[in-house]
Amino acid sequence: MTTKQPMPSKRSTPQLSNPVTVVGLGPMGLALAEALLRRGHPLTVWNRTPEKADSLVAQGARRAATVAEAVSASPLTVMCLKDYDTLYEVFDPAGEAPAGHALVNLSSGTPNEARTAVSWADERGLGYLDGAIMVPPPLVGHPDSVFLYSGSRDVFD
Repeated sequence: MTTKQPMPSKRSTPQLSNPVTVVGLGPMGLALAEALLRRGHPLTVWNRTPEKADSLVAQGARRAATVAEAVSASPLTVMCLKDYDTLYEVFDPAGEAPAGHALVNLSSGTPNEARTAVSWADERGLGYLDGAIMVPPPLVGHPDSVFLYSGSRDVFD
C-alpha cells in the first residue's frame, strides 16, 4: 500500500513594507512595478503617459501627477526609461525634490553615460546606482532573475 505524500508548500515570501517609486512604465518598468506590488511594497508610479499606470493603480499603486511628487513619495526610486538623455529630461524638472533620496537607473547606456549620471546625481544630492536587467520582462521577480548593479555600497544596502 502506498501513501500519498502531501505536496510541499510553496515557500512563503515575506511581505515587505518599504515604499518604492517606479518611473517609466514601458514593458520592463511595468514588470518591475508589478513585482514590487506582489511583494507588498507600497508603490508610487509615474509615466509621461499617465494611462500606462491604470492597471497598477487598479492593483493598489498610487499614481503621482509629477516626477517630483513621485520621487518624494519614497526613499527609493527605480527608473526604467529609454536612455540617459530621457533620464535628464524627466528628472531635471523635479528640481531639488529628489535630494536625499536614492535612484536606481535601469536604463540602457554606455559606461561613460553611467559615469556622467553619477556626477549628475551627486550634484542633486541623490544616492545613485546604475544597473542592468539581464532577463526579459516576464521573468522579472522570479528567483532566477539577474540584475547587475554598480555604485555606492551604502546606496545598495
